Amino acid sequence: MTRPDRRRPLLRLASALLAAGLLAGAPAHAGPAEDYIGAHTKAEAEVAAAVKAGKSDGDIEKLSTPLLKDLEKRMVGLLGPLAFKGTQKKPVFMPSSLNPDYLESKEPDGLLFSGADLTTRYFVSPEPIFTQWLAARAKEEDAAPELRLGLKGAMGTEPFYFAVLGTDAAFIKYMDLPVTAGEGESVTAALGLFTQSGQQNDPPSSIVFTRIGDGRVVVGTADLKANIKPLPACEKLWKEANAKATKLEDAAAKTKNDEDPRWKEAETVREAGGDAFRACFVKAAPGLPFFPGAVKRAEELVQAARGK
Repeated sequence: MTRPDRRRPLLRLASALLAAGLLAGAPAHAGPAEDYIGAHTKAEAEVAAAVKAGKSDGDIEKLSTPLLKDLEKRMVGLLGPLAFKGTQKKPVFMPSSLNPDYLESKEPDGLLFSGADLTTRYFVSPEPIFTQWLAARAKEEDAAPELRLGLKGAMGTEPFYFAVLGTDAAFIKYMDLPVTAGEGESVTAALGLFTQSGQQNDPPSSIVFTRIGDGRVVVGTADLKANIKPLPACEKLWKEANAKATKLEDAAAKTKNDEDPRWKEAETVREAGGDAFRACFVKAAPGLPFFPGAVKRAEELVQAARGK
């Protein structure tokens, strides 16, 4: 009697999974987004190999320039014609470098539309390409935990906006702004501050926003354009903490010891003072004159991100 081949059902199952694109994460059929990701991965590998081989900066640039132009052409084709009020017609392609030694190589893939003063910015990327970039960033050893929450979990967080929009300035989020999502989309907006000095007693000066919908991710920022008067109760919290931190620093400086624990203590005290100022501001903000205008501005920015 012939023994039945017990492998056939498994082989048929494997074939079905491959056909459905479910085995080893393989897509059922490659599309333009997958083609772009493949081209970017190949270009990165070529440049990384040249860097590892010790090629000169000039040679690296000669190699990178046509590769970046090809990726930009592909990206423009994927996104189609786009325009945002208050920004220049020709966007900037990101990433601006493929050299792994440069921080610019970590920029997300997409098109950045900016105003003349760079305070108004719309970054646009196809959702599958942006999701792939975010997943790669999340795997990095020093990645912020928020970036490991997936696209919808990360959107709206400080590390997310810093990774996408923060060039040389960190983003500090003060509070979310209520914006209305349309059918089939996810949106978020917030008041915040791009700063190089850390959160102190500065009021928020920027609105940031994210929209996921229609196969695209749009991340942007614009000036708040509001005159926010100082809040005495909040200022008091900051001034007390700053005075204490300064006193600690003065004492540490006298020791001429860089390892004096009071340096670190002063940093912690000042940071806590900034946090207290921000918490005080957030509690008061909904009742302040600027707030309705800020919400309206956020809604306008999200609407512009829809491209309608």
